[in-house]
Amino acid sequence: MTERASREEAARKAPVGELRLRIPDAGADYLAGALDNPALTEEHVILIAKSPAASPEILRRIGENKTWLRSYAVKRAIVCHPKSPQALAMSLVKFLFWRDLHLVSDDQFTFPPLRIQAEKALLDRLPQLALGEKMTLGRMSGRAVIPRLLIDKSPMVVEAVLWNGRLTSQELISLIGDQRTAPDALTQIARHPRWSNRAEIRTALAHNPRTPLAISLGLLGNMTERDLTALAEDPYTPQVLKLTCRRLLVEAARKRGQKGS
Repeated sequence: MTERASREEAARKAPVGELRLRIPDAGADYLAGALDNPALTEEHVILIAKSPAASPEILRRIGENKTWLRSYAVKRAIVCHPKSPQALAMSLVKFLFWRDLHLVSDDQFTFPPLRIQAEKALLDRLPQLALGEKMTLGRMSGRAVIPRLLIDKSPMVVEAVLWNGRLTSQELISLIGDQRTAPDALTQIARHPRWSNRAEIRTALAHNPRTPLAISLGLLGNMTERDLTALAEDPYTPQVLKLTCRRLLVEAARKRGQKGS
């Protein structure tokens, strides 16, 4: 009997306790034999599916067993294993809970089509999430999910996303210009301690006719003359805002004249 066959045979006949101890550090031969052990339990299958030594063939065998696949932990382990056959992982990703979908979609080492599939499943799941779950996701979500959460109807979800360290100014400017963004969300952005002092954000808010007028007027004081001029010439700028911009420009010109005299 070859060494490989010997290891497989030992795994097929090993008692439950020995399997639990040996599987985490065992090689692929032992894992393959363990799958044929009549004493194998769900716990053992999960350990095998998580093992770095599990080969694509071992993971495929697990994926073909309907009894083993009833376990959520087994499905999750197969999807997250870097050696899983791509077709198998793609077929199982839709069964993951939202937290695991986030982890898969957020892992840059995940097979790209699988990551995209996880992102799609997560986006499809968003309407079903509770408020607290959306808030948690908002604070940690990646760029694929951020735009959807930023237009959520709940101010608390929008607030959570605004604190997300991955949110960029450019993404926020895109949100400000999105027709689906509610005036209340624009107000949140304008008052948010992380974003309210950024010139590009203030300018984008002022240019949006859906930004509440009181908020837009409050943004003008810190704008440059160039930005005030652009806002005054924007055909979509409300008349009151245009007049205020022109008044501020006149005052700025007068102050320059006084300094020059």
